[in-house]
Parts: sequence; structure tokens; C-alpha cells
Amino acid sequence: MSPSPKAVVQTFDNYAKSQLTFVQNVAELAAKPAYVDCLYESHVIKIVLPLVTNINPTVRMNAVLCLVRLAGNSEPCAKQIVCSKNLLSRLLGQLVKENKYYKKNCMNLVKNLCKYSSESTEIVIKECGGIDAILICMKDFDSFVKEAAMQAITCITRLDVKLSQLIVNYGVLPQIVLCLKEQQQSLKLFALTALDEMAKNNEDLAVKIVDVPTLPHVIFFLMPNFVDKKVQKSALILIKNIVKHSLFLTENAIESNLFPEILLLMAHSDESIRNNSAKVIREVVKHSVQIAQMVVNSGGIDKLLNVISCSQELSPNPAVLALGYIAAMSPKLALEIIQSQVLMHLTAILKSDADKLTKAGVIWTLGMIGQHSAEHARSICSCDGLTNIMNVYMDSNLDNENKYKCIVALEQILKNCDDFNVLEKLLTPSVPIEIMIFILEKISKILPKNLQARRSFITNGHLKMIQNIKPHVNPELFQVIKAVNCCFPEDIIQMVAGDFPETVMKTVDKYVPQSDCLFFNRQLKSDEQLHKSYTTIKTPLSGEESTFK
Repeated sequence: MSPSPKAVVQTFDNYAKSQLTFVQNVAELAAKPAYVDCLYESHVIKIVLPLVTNINPTVRMNAVLCLVRLAGNSEPCAKQIVCSKNLLSRLLGQLVKENKYYKKNCMNLVKNLCKYSSESTEIVIKECGGIDAILICMKDFDSFVKEAAMQAITCITRLDVKLSQLIVNYGVLPQIVLCLKEQQQSLKLFALTALDEMAKNNEDLAVKIVDVPTLPHVIFFLMPNFVDKKVQKSALILIKNIVKHSLFLTENAIESNLFPEILLLMAHSDESIRNNSAKVIREVVKHSVQIAQMVVNSGGIDKLLNVISCSQELSPNPAVLALGYIAAMSPKLALEIIQSQVLMHLTAILKSDADKLTKAGVIWTLGMIGQHSAEHARSICSCDGLTNIMNVYMDSNLDNENKYKCIVALEQILKNCDDFNVLEKLLTPSVPIEIMIFILEKISKILPKNLQARRSFITNGHLKMIQNIKPHVNPELFQVIKAVNCCFPEDIIQMVAGDFPETVMKTVDKYVPQSDCLFFNRQLKSDEQLHKSYTTIKTPLSGEESTFK
């Protein structure tokens, strides 16, 4: 009987079908985390990896999909794939010849392999050709392939500054910027996210992003006629992470027409847009007094106040801190903030049930405003700013870091406070020792020059109150009390402390009561006399007679 070629073809056909069925089934199981450990113990990586070079393109694609899911759900699987450098290199090396689905799966594989450690990532992108594969996919016509490539870039840059520097040196930035010009909004979002992960790492990377150039394309998304809120939010986050590094980068953003668009967005209907715009302003104004003045001249204080007053779900802290940075720049700018009725809104936050972080931001900002002069401090005192800060400080739930911010702000404001009545109101037995030190220190500087203040300090009982504080309670506080006591005669100090001077006691010893002193001895009345006294008819002032029983 002659051999039949049909039998040979059938055998190979069955083998191909078996391979495809196997790899499809494994891919389905790998998508479920519960099966991954069992698959790993069954040496699935060693079996599936050779299939990435299979002659059947469908088998190759499913094999890559299987590896993507295994690497995404298991770090041991990812490490085993990375260790198979030769097969991984062949998988990524044949990318040019493959279709868009294979390319997308390869980029997802690179992303999942790179999310665990810098060491594995370096092997993938340097030794296995990962960066070349990314560049090939970035130049592909299909938007989904580009999106997958940018997700891989984002994952790599999130891990390590050195890795970010490495892929930037390979020339990915121009390709990412080209994606900002694409029509698909999702492509723009992935591009902005990838740039953001690079920009937040360090100033050098941010400078390289600006040099491409990137900012004109990003700031275009801030225009009033641009309607995609997600893209606008991502653009604002990227700008914030660029300008935060230096004055040079901030000036670049301003030259790229950041203003007035950024100010207009603080009146946007979407709260997240308003909040992220305030974050950009916060980073911009901290670099120089000229930029802070420009923001104020452009109506920035009112815009920041709008963010604070309209905050509902998100914290107004970015806008609050932006005001603090502006106030810190100069006394003039701090006065402009005071004149804008900002203090009323800030103290209202301290009285509310706002979160601790927001209250800490408000306290820091009040400290920045009040640090300049007596006039600035008086403005804060007039709206009960000091009292509210002390109430927050005495909150038992406040952590040490925020307590420290309260102490610093109180010290900054109290050193300029010249209103003795305010200081006296703050000085109560319940005031914490660390705050009492600041209050008494300022009082000790006012008392020597103010007669009425010295009288008030005695008559209101404050001089007596501080005499009861023992030296061992706090040595620094005791020294401040001694400074206050120096403003009064020694005899007065002894009297209010209950320790009368010896001269007074000798006068008491020498005093002889006079003989004609009237000593009254009250005699108890009998029951009958008491009864008569309550039944006596008395004449009222009006002249009419009445009987009181």
C-alpha cells in the first residue's frame, strides 16, 4: 500500500489544532487569579514560552496573551518569563512582522513584566529589546497599539528615575508629543499620563519635556473652548508637576500662555478642574514675588477665594496654601489678601468640621499673613483667628505634625500682636504651657510701657494666676514669668501670691484694737417671739395696710 500524504497532513493539522486549543484554554485559566498558582506549579511558562515562535500566527498571539495574563497576576511568573531572555528577545524581536493585536499584547506583556521591580525592568528594556519594541509600537498607525505602548512607558517611568532617563534618552518624547496632536481623546490622556510620570521624577526630566517642546500643546487643552474635562484635568496635573521644580520651568509655562487660561479655569463648573487649577497656582506663586504679584494683579485672590467657597467634595487646601505662599512673599501682598475678605473664610474653616489637613493649611496660611507686622496680626486677631487656632491645637485628635504647625503659626502672629486686650483674653489657666510662653513673652514687652495694662493685669487676676505656676513645670515658662514679675513692685508680687511682706506683718503685730470698738452679740429669739414677728401688721410704702402671714 502506497503512503498517503493525506494522513500526514491530517496528523499535523490535529497537532496544530491541539496546540491552539491548549494555549486558548491556558489563556482563559490565566485570566483568573485563583488558577495562576496551580498553573505556575505545572510549569506553564516553560510550556507556553516556546509557542511564541510557533508557525501559526493565532497560536503565537494566544501564547503572548497567556503570558500577559500570567505576568499580570503573578510576580513569580513574571520573573520566570524575564529569566527566559532568549525567547523573550525573539518574541519582541519579531514585532515588526506581526499584526496590531500581537503588538498590543506585546506592549501589555512589557507593562506587566516591568511593574514589579527596577531590576526586571532593566533586563526587559535593555537586554531583551523592550525599548526598541516600544518605539516600533509608538510609530504604529493603530491608536490602540500606541496606547498600549504609552501604558508600558508609564509603568517603567513610575518605577525609577534612572529608567525614566534611559527611555527618554532613547527618544520616546517626540513620539509621545505627537500623540497629543491626535484626534482620539484616549490617546491624549495616555500621553499626558506618561509625561506626568516623567515630569514628577526630577527637574532634569521636566526640562527635557519642556525642550521638546510640550507645553504649547498641553496648554492648548486649557482653552475655554476645549470640552473634554478628563484631558483638561490631566493637562493641569502635568503642568503642576513641571512648574513645581524651578523658576525657569515656571517662566517657560508663563511664556507658553499659561495665563489667563489657568485663572479662568478656577471658575470652571467642574470642581476637579477648579481644584487642579489652584494646585498649579500654588506651585507657580512660590517661586518669586514678581509672579505672585502678577497673579494678584490678574485677580488671582478672588479666583482662589472662589475655589475655597465653592469646595464641596474636594478639599480647598490647594487654594488655601496658594494664598499662604502669596502672603509669604511680601507684606504688601499679605495686606491685599486681608483686604479681599479672605480671613473670614479661613477662620470659618477652622470652626467647621473640615479635615485636619485643610485646617493645618489654613493655620499655616494665617501664620504667613500675620508674620509681617502688628497691622497684619491685628487683622487676624479681629476675626478671632488666634482663638480658633488655639481651639484646633487643643483638639485631642490632632497629630504631632499639625500641632507643630499650630505652634509655629501662633508664635509668628503673637510676636507681632500689640493688642493687650487680645493677649489677656487668651491667657487662661487652660492654655497649654507651650502657648502660654508666647503670650507671656509678648505681655512682658508691653507691660513696662503701659500703665493701664499693668493695672488690668493685676485686677483681672492674671498676675496672681502666674504666681501659682511652679518652676519645675517648665523652666522656659518660669523665666518668662520672672520677666513679667519684673514689671511690678516686689510688694505687689508678694501680696498677690498671698505672701505678705514682713513690714506689713509687723504693722499687724503692733496694732492694738481700740477700747471703744463695738462688739455685737446676736441673741437667739424664742419660738414665740419669732411667731409674733411674722404676724405683725406692717404698713406698706403706699400707705395701705396689709397683713403678712
